[in-house]
Amino acid sequence: MPLLLLLLLFLVPAVVRAGGDSTATVIGSKHNLSAGGPGPVTSSRQDACIFCHTPHSSDVNVKPLWNHTLPTQTYNTYTSSTYNAGPGTPASGSSKQCLSCHDGTVALGATISEGLISTTGSMGTAAVLGTDLTNDHPVSIQPVDDGQLNLNLFQSPPSTGDASVVLVQSKIECSTCHSPHEPARDAVAGKFLVRSNANGTLCLACHDTNRPLPNPFSGWLLSAHAVSVNTVPTTGSFPPYGTVSSNACANCHSAHSVPSSSAARLLKNAEETACSPCHSGANVTPAIPNVLSDFSKAYAHPTTTLSGQHDPTENAFPLSTNRHAECADCHEPHSAKIGSAAATPPAVESALAGASGYNGGSPLRPASNEYEVCFKCHADSANKPQNNAGYSTYGRTAIRQGEQVATDPHNLRQKFGTTLSRHNVTQPRRLTSAQVPSLRAFILNPDGSQGRSMAVGTYIYCTDCHASNQAARSGGTGADGPHGSIYPHILTQRFEQEVPPANPGDNAPGVPYSSGPNGPFALCNKCHDIDNSLLQDIGPFSEHNRHLIGEPSSCSTCHDPHGIHGIAGNSNVTNPHLVSFDLQVIGPNRNGQLRIDSTAKECYLLCHGTGHNPKRY
Repeated sequence: MPLLLLLLLFLVPAVVRAGGDSTATVIGSKHNLSAGGPGPVTSSRQDACIFCHTPHSSDVNVKPLWNHTLPTQTYNTYTSSTYNAGPGTPASGSSKQCLSCHDGTVALGATISEGLISTTGSMGTAAVLGTDLTNDHPVSIQPVDDGQLNLNLFQSPPSTGDASVVLVQSKIECSTCHSPHEPARDAVAGKFLVRSNANGTLCLACHDTNRPLPNPFSGWLLSAHAVSVNTVPTTGSFPPYGTVSSNACANCHSAHSVPSSSAARLLKNAEETACSPCHSGANVTPAIPNVLSDFSKAYAHPTTTLSGQHDPTENAFPLSTNRHAECADCHEPHSAKIGSAAATPPAVESALAGASGYNGGSPLRPASNEYEVCFKCHADSANKPQNNAGYSTYGRTAIRQGEQVATDPHNLRQKFGTTLSRHNVTQPRRLTSAQVPSLRAFILNPDGSQGRSMAVGTYIYCTDCHASNQAARSGGTGADGPHGSIYPHILTQRFEQEVPPANPGDNAPGVPYSSGPNGPFALCNKCHDIDNSLLQDIGPFSEHNRHLIGEPSSCSTCHDPHGIHGIAGNSNVTNPHLVSFDLQVIGPNRNGQLRIDSTAKECYLLCHGTGHNPKRY
């Protein structure tokens, strides 16, 4: 038996030798560069081991009996805001042995004992990592406890959570994940992995799901990506295991040669393009809602257009100078679950589980309530898009009477938090049916079915109004959430505003009224029984019939759909029931007055060419 083959038998684990299948060893793998090797690179030599090992004249500094010339390169190594172990520089560790072939700087046949052995063919592009390792999993590192890693890594002696995954002198090296002599311990994926990575088992040997929040992996085992049995292709960029759950981490991440734009998270693609292979209406069986199509609707979150990058450690909430609206800003992919809304608003829906939030003060990790996720951008941000001319692409933004002296007029945290009049998003409903007779007992879904209770003490979601016009939660077939809609301001249904006249208060066409769930105020009709209220003309303001049908006006002309700022000049008398006039439509009367007095039941204003000097209601 040739001496080198005998050496190989000592190098290959006994469990593999006992199987008697040489194709499971280096002999049947791409690492066999001999004349009989099955890989793309071969030589005229008969010894499979000589390219890495030699019984004589080996590198005295490298074990075991190392024979391949080591590179002298300096490597650029992985960095990330979530990585704390410092630069992993393969200087003398076992990873440098692998890089002596895989960084592409040393000839594959460059041996110490026999000089340069001539080879033919070349490695595939994916196998050549180069000297820029910033887009590869760090190696030659001693792990640092960041609250996300298996605690076994920090014991003495350190270990991982899986006996197959072994540290090398307390460090993570290439051989921690790869067995160079056995290409098929993972019979599906191959790639010389030390064990099968089905269900992310290899990754989870170090990345711990059992450690508590704010560990982002703490919700992984119940997450959609961990439990979904939907099938996906086994070709292209998809892992080979066949289902979303069995692909696990590898659905989105790769340990090697990811694009530079997504290197900091080892994502196969940057930002929303990491999600699009599955969430674009293709590749997944049974099909899941096409989220990406919503972003192409007339009114959509700028997920595909803003260039800002999501960083899971960002603490600069609310987002101001670095505005971005990426998928991961609202969805924590390691925790997001399958399912519809939580049973009781305002708690986060299943898809938002684990996402960060803001409600004034420090970042919330995770957010407990849906509105806290929205407030990262739509609360105290210094440069909210409503303040910019470009926001007109989302529809007209009314200039409200109740905002005129507010320092931050579009701050929804302040509007919903007011002690005056507001929709019950961050505070529970407080007015009775006698005080708001139009309010339904149950929210009305767009398909006419009965939804949640609207009783005193209940809340509503931001996404009851702002979501896809095809949202499944509202009876449609599309994705839930405010990704995009055919209606302005990403609304679930129609909410028509008046086209402002040449001068505020002048006569204008208004919005012709029609009843039902497809009418111009269908959004309001979800919670307010508009038709019944108009027919009876009841309530604190008994002139709705005249204003909506006779004028015709819009709900938006008089009502702010969010809330009334608690600022000077605003009160329960001048701003009851969300009254905050649209100053582009309504103007002051001949006496310069523009107000409502809910105590005296009087209006002082000019609307549709008619002066109220005052008019009683």
